[in-house]
Amino acid sequence: MALILYTLGAIALAGCIQLALTRSRRHISAIPGPLLASFSNLWKIAAIYCEDMPGWNLQAHEKYGPVVRIGPSHVSFASPQAFDVIYGSRDTFTKSSFYEVGAPVYRDEPLENLFSLRDAPRHLSLKRNIGGLYTKAAVKDFESKIDSCVKLFIQQLADRTKDGAARLDMSLWLHLFAFDCLSEVNVSKKLGFLESGKDVNDIIKSSDKIFYLVGLLTQAPILHRLLGYLRSLVPAEEAEPILRLTLDEVKSRRQSVEHQDDMLDKFLHLHSQNPEKVSIRDLTAAIFINLTAGHDVLAITLRAVWYHLARNTRVLSKLHDEIRLLDQRLPSASILPFSEVSRLPYLNAVIQETLRVHPNTGTIIERVAPQEGATIDGYYIPGGTTVGINAWVLHRSDIFGKDVDQFRPERWLEADEGRRAEMNRYLFSVRNPLPPACRFNRDISVLEQMLLFGCD
Repeated sequence: MALILYTLGAIALAGCIQLALTRSRRHISAIPGPLLASFSNLWKIAAIYCEDMPGWNLQAHEKYGPVVRIGPSHVSFASPQAFDVIYGSRDTFTKSSFYEVGAPVYRDEPLENLFSLRDAPRHLSLKRNIGGLYTKAAVKDFESKIDSCVKLFIQQLADRTKDGAARLDMSLWLHLFAFDCLSEVNVSKKLGFLESGKDVNDIIKSSDKIFYLVGLLTQAPILHRLLGYLRSLVPAEEAEPILRLTLDEVKSRRQSVEHQDDMLDKFLHLHSQNPEKVSIRDLTAAIFINLTAGHDVLAITLRAVWYHLARNTRVLSKLHDEIRLLDQRLPSASILPFSEVSRLPYLNAVIQETLRVHPNTGTIIERVAPQEGATIDGYYIPGGTTVGINAWVLHRSDIFGKDVDQFRPERWLEADEGRRAEMNRYLFSVRNPLPPACRFNRDISVLEQMLLFGCD
């Protein structure tokens, strides 16, 4: 009995010593934060498990200040100055292992894309080769495709509410609209979400489950191996329906002589020009990440705009007045053209304010401090420490005004040119440390919003 007690005591003592070492290691023990976060990643895991990382992150900064330790080797920042240091150069603060875990394993190798790639030279090479397809100008090429989705969306809503008594789940319908738009832009095919009014083959549900699981297992390095093991049990093309869809579309298109004006066709054109620079695997990964990350990004932004307009009748009324004036100038247009709608100042302000108040990413965009370390917001951060900023935290900075918790589009119109430039500089959705595909989907979302409001 004494031996058992002695053993348990030794284990407990060793555990306490380990906890103390973990809390004090890496010279970041002086950084305030939740006690749990000082010796484990459970704080981050719990935040994701509760599906409220933005709320937890905001509360942590409200309680502890602009610099918060949220893991044994993870520091969250809040200031614009920290944003400049951390995301100013990819060569200095590199991507953490968080990114590569998100790439599915296909044919025994990660299906690397611009989001998951950590190798700087490879990332730069791929970005140079395909980055031109993700510009704002390229987005405008798809206006007619999105037009067709807008018309179908409006028609479906009209048909389902014509008796005046129907109630629709607009959160679901906006997601269905987002997915059909995205598939139309990428592979020239609506997947039937709008036609059926439901989640076809549970693609959205399955994707959400994968996002949730990956979100949990990327919060602690020790769990990365578990995710890898789980993925080894089932082939990626079976576990991830969007990958299966991507593989089928790439195969079908390569066997077809028919031209389609979509992203897949543009990627295949790059491949035909230089197969070594843009491989079939590269373009498959690109279409996959466009669809996987894109449908969620689009749906979040669409829902956020509609939500805030529904809660702010003053803003909605003001926006309607602006659109009606344009409609009176173009009475023959069934959908007001993007070239005209995009110049409406209040509509632009509404979209900018939505992206500020409700960013489409709720987790920290992780980077790793350089080997020599760095001083950020008065704290020395040792090399190898994971650092980053949550858009939800940064967007509550004083540079956006004193009423940052209020949805007030007028802030974008009242600000002078210098202040507006500064606000844009620190809006994650504009100066985004995420890859081109995410910014592309952001631009698609803006185009969708403008064409939808063009239907007033």
